[in-house]
Amino acid sequence: MHRFVKLLIGFIVLVTFFTASSGLYEDWLWFSDLGYSQLFWTPLLSKVLFQAVNGTILFLFIAGTLLSIRHAIVTYVNERLRLRLRLVQDMNRPVLKLSQRRVTIWLLIISAVVSFGISFVAGFTGWLDILAFANATQFNQVDPIFGKNLAFYFFQLPFLNTLFDSFFGPLFLLTLFTIIFYIVTGVIRFHSRKLWQDGSVSMSISCRKHLAFLIGILFALKAYGYYLDIFQLLYSTHGHVVGAGYTDLNATLPALKLLIVISVLGSILAFISLIYRDSRLLTLPVIGNIVIGILVSSIIPGLIQSFLVIPNELSKEQQYIRHEIQLTRFGYSLDNIREVDYPGNTPLTTEALKMDQGTLDNIRLNDARPMLQTYNQKQGIRLYYKFNDIDTDRYVINGEVRQVMMAPREISTPDLDSKAKTFVNMRFKYTHGFGASASFANAVTSEGLPSFAIKDVPPQSEFSEFRLTEPRIYYGELTNDWVVANTTVKEFDYPLGNSNAENSYRGKTGIPLTPLNKLMLSLHHGTPRFYLADEVTPASKMLVYRNINERVQKLAPFLTYDIDPYMVINAGRIKWIIDAYTTSDALPYSHLDPNQEFNYIRNSVKVIIDAYDGTVDFYVVDPNDPILKTYMKIFPGVFKDANSIPPSLKGHLRYPETLFSIQSNMLKNFHMTNSSVFYNKEDSWDIAKELFDTKPQNVDPYYTIMKLPGEDTPEFVLMLPFTPASSATNTRNNMIAWMAARMDGEHYGELILFKLPKNIEIDGPLQIESRIDQDPKISEQLSLWDQKGSRVIRGNLLALPIGGNFLYVEPIYLQSDKGGSIPEMKRVILAYQDRLVMTETLGLALTQLFGEGAPQPTTPGQGIPLPEPAPQAKLASEQDPQIITSIIDQMNQIRTLLDDLETQLKGLQTNPSETPLE
Repeated sequence: MHRFVKLLIGFIVLVTFFTASSGLYEDWLWFSDLGYSQLFWTPLLSKVLFQAVNGTILFLFIAGTLLSIRHAIVTYVNERLRLRLRLVQDMNRPVLKLSQRRVTIWLLIISAVVSFGISFVAGFTGWLDILAFANATQFNQVDPIFGKNLAFYFFQLPFLNTLFDSFFGPLFLLTLFTIIFYIVTGVIRFHSRKLWQDGSVSMSISCRKHLAFLIGILFALKAYGYYLDIFQLLYSTHGHVVGAGYTDLNATLPALKLLIVISVLGSILAFISLIYRDSRLLTLPVIGNIVIGILVSSIIPGLIQSFLVIPNELSKEQQYIRHEIQLTRFGYSLDNIREVDYPGNTPLTTEALKMDQGTLDNIRLNDARPMLQTYNQKQGIRLYYKFNDIDTDRYVINGEVRQVMMAPREISTPDLDSKAKTFVNMRFKYTHGFGASASFANAVTSEGLPSFAIKDVPPQSEFSEFRLTEPRIYYGELTNDWVVANTTVKEFDYPLGNSNAENSYRGKTGIPLTPLNKLMLSLHHGTPRFYLADEVTPASKMLVYRNINERVQKLAPFLTYDIDPYMVINAGRIKWIIDAYTTSDALPYSHLDPNQEFNYIRNSVKVIIDAYDGTVDFYVVDPNDPILKTYMKIFPGVFKDANSIPPSLKGHLRYPETLFSIQSNMLKNFHMTNSSVFYNKEDSWDIAKELFDTKPQNVDPYYTIMKLPGEDTPEFVLMLPFTPASSATNTRNNMIAWMAARMDGEHYGELILFKLPKNIEIDGPLQIESRIDQDPKISEQLSLWDQKGSRVIRGNLLALPIGGNFLYVEPIYLQSDKGGSIPEMKRVILAYQDRLVMTETLGLALTQLFGEGAPQPTTPGQGIPLPEPAPQAKLASEQDPQIITSIIDQMNQIRTLLDDLETQLKGLQTNPSETPLE
């Protein structure tokens, strides 16, 4: 029986060990399978090494301290505490007895647990700081105060702070605990005389030496901490400046230097007290450090800021404001923006429009927001298929660059019928999405729906660029669960007549289910199904981390990833492209937005993922970024040169909208490079606003194909308009500038800011929206449609620079309030200067604005106009508003009859045996 218990305990320990390590084992298999084993081993070994070194040093300090008070612990417990327990219990028998050996063992155990527990936490957060410190890459710039290369703040200072935090906090708590213990046990006694008089604190020689050693170490560490705090001043947020200001450099900096001297003296006096028996050598430096620290680091700087700086803020802070402007512009790459003057009011002629024919041919009429609902309704096919979002890209079609809106058709297992959510279905059967849908941005059908370039399942397209030879999506934005592929159960592709099209996974990646792998994976996922399911074979593979965002985050967590991956069709396969950033909050004087965690950002890496087999490639697109260079030293071979990107994929690289938005928000103030203008916020900007759902909101940056001023050919750009900043009492919505990001060929990544003249007023998007609402004919028509039973949706208002002026375009959608209805584009509104038209097509709008000779888009969007009210009704409505109400009621009754008829027809199709409609 005793042997059985031992075997049982051994078995439990073994299972516990394997279960605890199964997750690590799975990660090792997964990293190795993708060819990135060093991304697994380098962080793991770095953490272990740091934890071992840090834990050992802490263990020596903690164990040494606890063992030095071992005798006091034994004496206190065996004599005083034991006597008190006896008095309470009123019994004459041993209550508690500790031996030196038992106390020693427990103290060593406590020391090990505490020290290595602290090191375990520090290792998980500090391993990258250590590796970056050892592989630091220099910047080509120094800070303006201390003249140190910026690499010191990015790579060295974080490492030094990690060291300080790893030791000072634990040693301070250890010292505090030791002092409290000595006081409780009576080793330290306070007398009634004042603290600065000799003998006011009495303690044993061993106690004094012990505390002298600990306090001496703490003072030395604190002096080191004050030294690091000097460089932390460059991140100060006190006062008007982000970074070190007048008070920081003229009050706080001298105070920190004084505290360094006091701390060094305190450390020296503490070590002197090891020889000389005088408790004041310990108590006075501690009290002095606290008092002087509060006085010179808080009170005096506060007084200087209030009475000297604030009354003369601009003169005192001006040079530091210049530092903030310079380094913020560097941190967000605003210093690379090329500024160009744009007239904004040049009259548009027919010849000027013809010169911009490429822009007219690519005016986007489809809005991604209502169009996503259309995709899911028209191309979802089944409930378990889902389009997550719509991406915008460009493709060369028949020799011309066309803007395309595209979305992958992913599998959404949560939308399966509840009875279908079996283990076999969820893990073996429904493993992947299938194909994609795409439509041209500038064309709609006669029904007002997107003109699909790819549609249906299996995907069909008349364009060779969109034909898919491998349409299956095992890795995407909605693939959140692990699956086992290539089992004896065929995997569902798509519905086909009375049966289903099926297939088996043949991708190069996936964890093979060998006997050992099967055991460890079963333990990690808590399921015996790998053994019990007959469908699993030696050829089966387990696919994990299939969500592409989770996948790249797991591989390289030191990068920051864009929240919006986009898909590309390349050589018949679906690829995902994710923009990856190197970010840091370590740039001195750079403005840190409260809504983000960095003040330095570069789009240094493009990540390309195959949607079928999940292979991941990291490509370097900014080889000059020092942070990325450092990562490349730490992880050699992980990042590939941009020249190795397939040319067919390189043409689909986009300037990321997220980065563009961040830069645009910073540009609102940091386009001002004059410190006086910046201080007074004389020329602050704001993002232009538009109406959506009847509420003003910031215009989102939008991709479009257009011919930039001064260029000869149209190109794919990302642009955004700006307006002057508004206040509670002064709202200004006129356009003042617009910015474009280029991304074709050698111009990739170029930013151009087009500034408008300040002495004229040019309408901004919200002003155009107001003019639409104020136009009698247009507002009447929109109000008529936006009645009970239907809803008007106003799409993105695009401000398109053409010929030195602006052309404003807004599509109008109409959607029934009935469930499952689809938004349909019914009108196009075009505005130019003081003219405004709403027509069925873009070409007709151009003709009405510029006359019969106006150039027409080569691929005009089409739309069926809704019935206009009869002229008599319009005339009568001006005299009697009840007539228009009667017309609306009649239209609603007709719509209700049509809906009822449609419902009965669907019922007849579902149950053909029922009585036919009369």
